[in-house]
Amino acid sequence: MEQTEKLGTESIVKLIFAYSIPSTVGMIVNAIYNIVDRMFIGRFVGEHAMAGLTISFPIMMLFHAMAVLVGVGGSSLIAINFGKKRYEEANRIFGNIFTLILLTSAMAIALLLLNLDFLLGLFRTAPEVTGYAKAYLSIIFFGLFFQLAAFSLNSIMRSEGRPNLAMLAMIVSASTNIILDYVFIAMLQLGVQGAAVATIIGQAAGFMILMQYFFSGRSILRIKKEYFRLKLSLVKEICSVGSASFMLHLGSSLSLSFLNASLARYGGDAAITSLGAINSLFTMVIMPVNGIQQGLSPIIGYNCGAKLKTRVLQALFAGIGIASGFATLFFAILEFFPAPFLSLFIRYDSPTMAIAVHGLRLYIASLPLISITFLSVSYFQATAQGGKALLLGLARQFVFLIPAILILPEAYQFDGVWIATPVADGLAVITALLFLLFLREPKVKAGFPAADASQVW
Repeated sequence: MEQTEKLGTESIVKLIFAYSIPSTVGMIVNAIYNIVDRMFIGRFVGEHAMAGLTISFPIMMLFHAMAVLVGVGGSSLIAINFGKKRYEEANRIFGNIFTLILLTSAMAIALLLLNLDFLLGLFRTAPEVTGYAKAYLSIIFFGLFFQLAAFSLNSIMRSEGRPNLAMLAMIVSASTNIILDYVFIAMLQLGVQGAAVATIIGQAAGFMILMQYFFSGRSILRIKKEYFRLKLSLVKEICSVGSASFMLHLGSSLSLSFLNASLARYGGDAAITSLGAINSLFTMVIMPVNGIQQGLSPIIGYNCGAKLKTRVLQALFAGIGIASGFATLFFAILEFFPAPFLSLFIRYDSPTMAIAVHGLRLYIASLPLISITFLSVSYFQATAQGGKALLLGLARQFVFLIPAILILPEAYQFDGVWIATPVADGLAVITALLFLLFLREPKVKAGFPAADASQVW
């Protein structure tokens, strides 16, 4: 258990890098395989297939939202319990996470398959584009359990003090997917169906790496059947703490759906293809920020549980500074050299390239600042202040972004679609700064039996 105790003693900056670098490397590799999917599809199948994957992305984000709800919520509570030395309670949370994953993945597969035609029809794209999207999603749905489980176990692994093993699982998953993309798409010409099968197999490979650790006897957490029995109070705590990240991803899914529909109206299929390329690059750029966010969560959670207030605040502000530096660097690179990066997905001589370059420069305008929002949400989650985290998540997606997508194109036409995201991000940053300006010690009762609950600090 000493691998978790160093979270309360070692240098904060050292811990941030020790936990964030493996998370970042793993997530970058993970992002690469999503990007490689689009690269192979764009190059070997065509722009209509690329657009099909683009309109599939909001639906896939619904999957990720469910993984985040359970994984982030559960791992945050596990980290707090480790800080309080409540290992039995941490084990019960661990078991409940698994049961929730099984139930939610089964229900989601049934609901999405029954409503797939309706969901894809909302984008009003060309029949060729919709056909590619349906072919891809009809297969990818069946890997939902592996996606949810692998994400949740990765988050838990960091709470256990094993960030390098979490990174290894993501690297194995991504490498498997990339190799199979080449085999299925480039060699066997299986198109978007091949990309979907490669993704499922890659996620299953990462899941097996993580499960091997928990069955090895080296983990603090144990897999026992009595821990898998759902306990309503734990389920409520997990969902409460994870709800902010869930709403962020749900909002992202909805906003991307509105964005796709708006782009189809003002720019057609070429604009949707451009968004696919832009989102792929944006995902790659945001990975260091997400890596720091994931690395920071167990550090803040443990020190919160151990009542080390100063270390919690040090971790928060050091994380914001480091993440903002990374985001600013990548922002400058993409602003000055957009075309070489976009050419990974779109041919230089394609008319779509000019649309993508213009859109990229507008879309990422707020990139240097968004770390403030991301890490503020992470702080409130890691300290089990689910209400504040949820408010920030709701503000960014539902109060600012979706209305901006609906309003700005009416005034600025095509450019209004692209600037909706940076405008919303700017307003979300201001909101996060106001939350931090009036930062107070959390007075929560999280993750423990009510009769034995105590204030975090």
